[in-house]
Amino acid sequence: MRLPRSVNPSSRRAPPTARAQRSGAGKNLFSLEGQVALVTGALGQLGRQFVRVLGEAGAHVIVADLDEGRCQQLCRQLREEHLNASWAAFDVTDPEAVRAAFQRFRQAYGGCDVLVNNAGIAVFTPFEERAFEEFMKVLRVNVGGMFLCTQAAVPLMKDRPSGGRIVNIGSMYGVVSGDPRIYTDTARNTSEVYAASKAAVIQLTRYWAIHLARYRIRVNALSPGGIENQQGSDFVKQYSFRTPLGRMGQVTELSGALLFLASEASSYVTGHNLLVDGGWTAW
Repeated sequence: MRLPRSVNPSSRRAPPTARAQRSGAGKNLFSLEGQVALVTGALGQLGRQFVRVLGEAGAHVIVADLDEGRCQQLCRQLREEHLNASWAAFDVTDPEAVRAAFQRFRQAYGGCDVLVNNAGIAVFTPFEERAFEEFMKVLRVNVGGMFLCTQAAVPLMKDRPSGGRIVNIGSMYGVVSGDPRIYTDTARNTSEVYAASKAAVIQLTRYWAIHLARYRIRVNALSPGGIENQQGSDFVKQYSFRTPLGRMGQVTELSGALLFLASEASSYVTGHNLLVDGGWTAW
């Protein structure tokens, strides 16, 4: 329908530049400039990649793990790459240690914008031989540590200008069972307790997404599929055949998904489990 000539000029469409500015199209939605991002389990294969990609997006990254010396070493490497980093050594399963660490973060940085709950362990002994203590240790780290860090992070995120973002690292094995037939020449076979812990990660993500929305804290899970890490050649072959994309993933292929969930690019996403698995769970 054609508008009448008497229409108010102010109601006409704005120039493209103005429209882009209002819609945020000219803004880098993936930027984390001026923000503080904490990564637990930062010394592992995934953790090292996560701190680097968050630092490259402009965040001050806190490298958190158990080994103080190795945390300091990783920080030095990041600083040599002109990334802003500091370190914190604490046990995510120790309530007092977690509380004290997050209190130091508040004093040093005024708060926290991004928390990546990445600390986790796995076991590879057969289920039939599993000691109960071993079973509970996996749950204590993978679920209990995430619980304690999320609980401690909430007060540091509630008053942040853009709210907070929590990314919990799950696994495709929190959604489907592992296929024991492919674990031929690798000792790192999947376990029932690891799968149970990652299913708990995904379900807690959904709960916290609803519970913490009132504070403008978004909570999502990132669930990787198999990431290449010097596994046996037959396992890689079997895994690749089982995967629609025909190969294992590279750790760098998690970077975009993590940055999406940690930034304003996902501003209307919460309670989601983002699978990065080459299609493994699609069939």
